[in-house]
Amino acid sequence: MIQPIKTHFQTDRKYDPLAAAGNLPDFFKSRMSAEGLYLKGFDSEVKLKFKGNRPDGSHIFEMEVAFEVPGKSFVIYTTPSYHVELEYELISQKDSLLLGKLISPKQTSITRSEDRNSKVYGNVLASNFLIAKTNIDFSKLTGVSSQVILTDIHRNLLKDYPKSKVVFLANTELGEEVQLLKEEKKPIYVINADAMESVSSNEFFDLKTSFEEDFILEDKIAEYKRKKMDSFIMYPIFIRMNDLHFFAYLTMEQEKSPVPYEVYEKYKEVEATFQERIMDSNTHVLDIKQNIFNVSRGGLSIEIRDREIFKALKVKPTMTLDVNFKMQAPLRMAVELKHMEEVKDYFVIGCQIVGLSGDKKAKDIYYSLITFFS
Repeated sequence: MIQPIKTHFQTDRKYDPLAAAGNLPDFFKSRMSAEGLYLKGFDSEVKLKFKGNRPDGSHIFEMEVAFEVPGKSFVIYTTPSYHVELEYELISQKDSLLLGKLISPKQTSITRSEDRNSKVYGNVLASNFLIAKTNIDFSKLTGVSSQVILTDIHRNLLKDYPKSKVVFLANTELGEEVQLLKEEKKPIYVINADAMESVSSNEFFDLKTSFEEDFILEDKIAEYKRKKMDSFIMYPIFIRMNDLHFFAYLTMEQEKSPVPYEVYEKYKEVEATFQERIMDSNTHVLDIKQNIFNVSRGGLSIEIRDREIFKALKVKPTMTLDVNFKMQAPLRMAVELKHMEEVKDYFVIGCQIVGLSGDKKAKDIYYSLITFFS
């Protein structure tokens, strides 16, 4: 029996409007004769056929296998060199036929540069998982030792910027700016406080818009003038433990000139080093083997049947593991979780490869094995 899958983790994808939205019948026909149209969110692959459209603009689809689609909407996906999703309001269903009204057609802005090799199941295994401990005492993780670690990293990396400092949440009040760091989970980088001008990038939160909405813009500009803050940066530090916990922030103020962009780059380095340092002491190796569904140059999909790995990835969505191609020496790689779904009695995880032990030589070996086992 076909059942909905449960999504436990999904990184945000960047979508654009579907380029083919103006001529969907032709788009559907071209996709049916290529990679196919599928119903998203179920534990078995459900292929669809586009059967036509009605005068009111609604679309008719036929499922390859008849079953009752739950809920009031459904999503169709297809994957040419990019990922396409079309969300529909479910108007009615009769046996294998779905009648839907289009809500949102979209496609990913990033094009996949290489194909996945799905012929590796049974010939390629993942093993020796270095994962987060799941019984960590969170009060210890955010205690004095972590404060000392962050302070030490900051002092070493920001030695050329003596005005930069670390502020711990336990020792400060949550003013407007700190509250926004906590809620938005983005750095604040103001380069001209007189005009409340932030660095123009999606990486930073726009203070001006927020202050205008709260009718406090003029008050905040006057406050910064009194404090001689012509430019400043505030960078939040979170500790991931099931959820993100706001632990501290890095900050620097400047008078008469903007805070150098290099400070922001250094802050990112501080954060990465800190996360690596505190989690290294809270990991362990799980010596088991799990099947790999597919591999590509940039990532892999793994069948996880051990709940300890599932629980660890909920704490920290990164791990290192061995990838074992049949009759070959294992390749050690670091991966970052992109999505995780529960399917019947196992989990499917999709990971991005962020590092290979051995660098260039290991990459060449890995790429050649992908081709050899295809």
